[in-house]
Amino acid sequence: MAEKRGQIVKLIYDFPTQLSTEIGYEDGFWARVTCNRFRSYNGLRRILYLNEEGKGEYRDYDGPVYYFDSNIVLKDKTKKGYAYLNDIAPKPQLRVGEDHFLKDERVRKQLEK
Repeated sequence: MAEKRGQIVKLIYDFPTQLSTEIGYEDGFWARVTCNRFRSYNGLRRILYLNEEGKGEYRDYDGPVYYFDSNIVLKDKTKKGYAYLNDIAPKPQLRVGEDHFLKDERVRKQLEK
């Protein structure tokens, strides 16, 4: 189905995609994100692994950062946040019934970008 959206190249994932992936904001807040967003975030990233006892432990991830929806590696890591080709970010849209997300200040800042 991705080819209908113009994605004809299979994306590279250098980490286990079945595990929980999280990104860290500057205020210390961690948010769980999809693997596609995780690989395109230039900032703090971590993955939740299970140890031998079955307890979860976070490990920082220091892998390559790819531009969103592409396999091109980000070279200039001075700008923090999501990496988009040509600095064109897709416009986020809320579905019906998701208006409660607008109460969170961090979500509003993401929607305004």
